[in-house]
Amino acid sequence: MTALSFRSDSPAPVRRPKARPGKLGRDWHLLFTAGAISVLGDGAFVAALPLLAAGYTRDPRLISGLTVAGTLPWLVFSLQAGAIADRSESRRLSIQAQGWQLLCVLAVGLLAMDRSAGWGLAALYVLAFGLGMAAALAKSASQPLMTSVVPRERLMAANGQLYTAQSVAKDFAGPALGAALFALTPTLPFWADAVTFAVSMLLIARLPRMGRPGASGAIPGAERRPLRADVKEGLSWLAHHRLLRTTTMLSAAANFGSTMGAATLVLYVGTHHYGVLLSIAAIGGIVGGLISRATVARLGGRAVARLCSSVTPLAGIGIGLFGPNMFVVAALLGVGSMSASLWNVAVVSQRQRLVPPHLLGRVSSAGIMVVWGMQPLGALVGGLIAASFGLAAPWLVGGGLRIVAALLAIRPLREWQD
Repeated sequence: MTALSFRSDSPAPVRRPKARPGKLGRDWHLLFTAGAISVLGDGAFVAALPLLAAGYTRDPRLISGLTVAGTLPWLVFSLQAGAIADRSESRRLSIQAQGWQLLCVLAVGLLAMDRSAGWGLAALYVLAFGLGMAAALAKSASQPLMTSVVPRERLMAANGQLYTAQSVAKDFAGPALGAALFALTPTLPFWADAVTFAVSMLLIARLPRMGRPGASGAIPGAERRPLRADVKEGLSWLAHHRLLRTTTMLSAAANFGSTMGAATLVLYVGTHHYGVLLSIAAIGGIVGGLISRATVARLGGRAVARLCSSVTPLAGIGIGLFGPNMFVVAALLGVGSMSASLWNVAVVSQRQRLVPPHLLGRVSSAGIMVVWGMQPLGALVGGLIAASFGLAAPWLVGGGLRIVAALLAIRPLREWQD
């Protein structure tokens, strides 16, 4: 997105929800509710896991290493996950992936029951990696699942609702809940996350079977050819599409730069303020999701993308300059999360419109590998920089790198057609 394929062959006919004009329908609401519930648990988990790790060590390199372990699957497994998603029935794959996530979270909860074990931190690394593998599969399944229950002309509205809910649940309510439950009993956030995965699985199971993407010959012989051929096709499509390639690289730079600082944020602001800080900062993401549709409609996706890619690096540099004051960090993180929500709605909706349906899983996963694959690298580099130059340094370096990326993207972004 040469053996570059621009075929518009459609996948097997998909059952669309019967919805009144202006409504997204029952199947969308099931998918939306499942996603909102599962990310609420994720938010609790994201806040509790660094707190659990901080009970084992105060070394920034080891703390950031947990982020490396949890995000490394996005770098090494995303492409395979996308190819699997394009060969699989999306509903079933999503249920299976969330089932694996549930088991991993339960294992972390059991580990939290005995924090005196000397091997506890190493076990957290292994479980974080396993959870990331399952999350990559779930993410790859979610893109085809979304487009199968939402008409293309309604994708902007659906993505806006989804990112708002995710900001409220994962970034606002979830971290506060996770920190509060951890303060009561360290195991509680992980049990709560396991319950949310179980509920999400039940809701997704109520969706109709979608049929495998290649079931009616969208990609003849797809099941007989090697998985690497499917992976290569998705990578090629993305690599040859200049606009999507540019937005992917901008997102990658953003993830690399922000993860450099976020990996050791719990040490920068202190364990007592960490969960509350994440919740306060998430207000920006909520606002961004709420205004995303109207903002993109008024300014255009290209203008929104340019604005967001300029504002967020400055916010990161501000955190490095004026932190670790909790209020300053919260405000600047809020600005960054608002920009991220606007960016995601504009860019993801554009990708869903531009990519042929039978390639969506693979192209999305190719982008995820590049974008989310920067998280373990950013965490690794950020941990090393923090250990050598202080906890503010990763924010300054990361912000500077993101400004360079934004400048390089000015000309390619002119190709964005709203």
